[in-house]
Amino acid sequence: MAKNFKSYVLGALAVAAVALSGCSKNDAGMKEIGNKDFSVTLTGANTKTTNDGLATLWAANDAINLFHNQAGESEPVYLNDGKFTTSEAGATATFSGTLAEEIDESKAYNWYAFYPYTSQVETPANTSKGYVTVGSGAKLTQTQNGNNSTAHISGKNYPVAGVLSKIPGSENPVIQMKHLSSLVAVTVENQTDAPITVSSISMTADGVDIIGTYYIDFTQDPAVFTPSGDTYVSSTAVLVVNDGEEIAPKESAKFYFAVKPFVVNEGDMLTLMVSGSNGPEEKIISAEKNYEFKSGKIKNIKFVYDVTEASYDFTTVAELNAIAAEVGNTPASKFGKLTDAVVSFVPNTGVAIITDGTGSVTYFKSSHGLKQGQTYTGDVNVTVLNYNDLYSEITTIDAAFEGEGAVVEPASITIADLIGNYTTYQNDYVKVDELEVTAIDGKNISVTDGTNSYIVYLNSGTAPCVVSDKISVVGTVTKYQTTEEIKAWKAADITVTSHTATKHKVTFSQPTDGSGSFVVKDGSTTISSGDEVMEGNTVTIVATPATGFKFSSWSVTGATPENNSAASTTFTMGSEDVTIAATFMEEGATDWSLVETSNVLMKKENGTNAYEHTVNLRPARKIGTGSLGGSYKTSLPAGTTKLHLHAVAWKGVTGLSLNVTGATATPSSIALTANDAITGTPTAWTITNPADYYFVINFSNIVTDTEITLTTSIAKRFILWGVNTE
Repeated sequence: MAKNFKSYVLGALAVAAVALSGCSKNDAGMKEIGNKDFSVTLTGANTKTTNDGLATLWAANDAINLFHNQAGESEPVYLNDGKFTTSEAGATATFSGTLAEEIDESKAYNWYAFYPYTSQVETPANTSKGYVTVGSGAKLTQTQNGNNSTAHISGKNYPVAGVLSKIPGSENPVIQMKHLSSLVAVTVENQTDAPITVSSISMTADGVDIIGTYYIDFTQDPAVFTPSGDTYVSSTAVLVVNDGEEIAPKESAKFYFAVKPFVVNEGDMLTLMVSGSNGPEEKIISAEKNYEFKSGKIKNIKFVYDVTEASYDFTTVAELNAIAAEVGNTPASKFGKLTDAVVSFVPNTGVAIITDGTGSVTYFKSSHGLKQGQTYTGDVNVTVLNYNDLYSEITTIDAAFEGEGAVVEPASITIADLIGNYTTYQNDYVKVDELEVTAIDGKNISVTDGTNSYIVYLNSGTAPCVVSDKISVVGTVTKYQTTEEIKAWKAADITVTSHTATKHKVTFSQPTDGSGSFVVKDGSTTISSGDEVMEGNTVTIVATPATGFKFSSWSVTGATPENNSAASTTFTMGSEDVTIAATFMEEGATDWSLVETSNVLMKKENGTNAYEHTVNLRPARKIGTGSLGGSYKTSLPAGTTKLHLHAVAWKGVTGLSLNVTGATATPSSIALTANDAITGTPTAWTITNPADYYFVINFSNIVTDTEITLTTSIAKRFILWGVNTE
């Protein structure tokens, strides 16, 4: 018997705990100080799980991944049941969803649940897809609000999982969940004579990663953690304490953070640093035996803080930047003092530049709340790194910058100042004038001052300049890979001071028969007929056929589209005005751009109808020579409205057009492009994409048979084939 199983119940989380004591530099060894049972829930904006002290409570709209396989399989085949959600709240909640397949009540099954729900996780035995954050990202921090709080130990960075084996298909599984991470509780005891406030705590393991993003196989016990990449894990966990309360002399407070389960091997070191009111204090713990941080267990570490005088790691931003260069890409907690520090530039809510006149550092933190012009003088605790070994960055700072903000002018410098002085100018908010644009490649704008070359990187928006323009740039000095550059955070930070290029008019009209329409864009800006476009700019034309019609071709004079037969194509604005027309045809009608045979005779000017050449094995005419032009004549039957033709200029020929005489034609001239295959003296040529050389000429008032002539504009030759009247 089978049933459609749609829900199951999760039991309360309950796991045992073991505590760990810490030792100072002079106190070698580790020792257990006791056991403590605990359970903990998850919380966070994305998961909504709540934390009530050390009790686990599910919240409405929590979601988990559910998997199952048939019990007893020698090689388990895990079925991904996808997302299950709950509308309940409390220590136990029922999660509902739809299974990947029906359950056979006569068989037994193993069940696997994972929290928080992650759509990319497709198996409980995960080793390669769908990473999960443990504690924090490699370059980020965990945050505790106030002393003794555990509310932050929850949510998407603190995964839990449960496994239930050999459950009959007739029963709904009740799964007991377990933390996959290990919880560290640091008890800071104040042994100074004055109150202290803890601002951050860091823990570094000796040669093993302990936080970051991992693929987790929780079918094994203990679970197996596979790093998602070497740059996405770290051996240092950092806890930032916001709104910490004072700890009186001889009193203590607890601080919590999560890490990946790991082992401190005998003889290895574990380094803890607590940043308090008198600066940071470091203690190194040496393991006398293998010591394990286990999943679902808590390690207590006692840390005696006895720094009586402030000892600064840095007193200027320049010194802070030097520390960043030393620590590299691994975040480090440092204590220092800033004097007359100013928020010089705030490009967005997640980035601010702080300077004190000796140097500048980037502050990277979502919703940092700083305003340009705010100032600060005093002690600071920071988390600092050299981001990807490119530039100095802080991710935390406990300074209370003051003021309502004020405009700070960028420092005026030259490219010559920057060359060879990146360390001095990194992160500085600067302005550079009188730069000439030499090339534009996407967001990278190459510039020169006449002697030195540099890169301006446009972080957001479309470059407002073209090659040969003179510009001034406001931005920050940074680096990408090995290239030093000025980052202009938005297009308005680049000012064009003089244009050397000129503009030309673009004219067009929409079809009047209701067959379709098209738009013309200068870069990303839609323009109207008669607008002017700068030489060198890319113009995009996009056709939209009406119902019952399809796009046929473009007719463009003054420029050459990339593909005449594509509904969306581009061309580069040249040194003359441009006209554009689009042709649509009824669905099912002949697409003349693909027709290479002819329904009219191809006559040379002397009147003969013979031809001795082919293109793509179709009859073709070679008209003109390398030093003499030529013409082509044909008779349009009465009632003709269109002349379809394919024409290509000889290899290397430029500036060749065909002018139409003998009847009113639109367009009256068509510009030909060359093809390298059209050369030599063969009797046959083969070219790819013949539709790129297709043209349509429109006629009106052809009431009787009318002879027209196509004449070359210069003394050069061309090939003609696929000539058809309609």
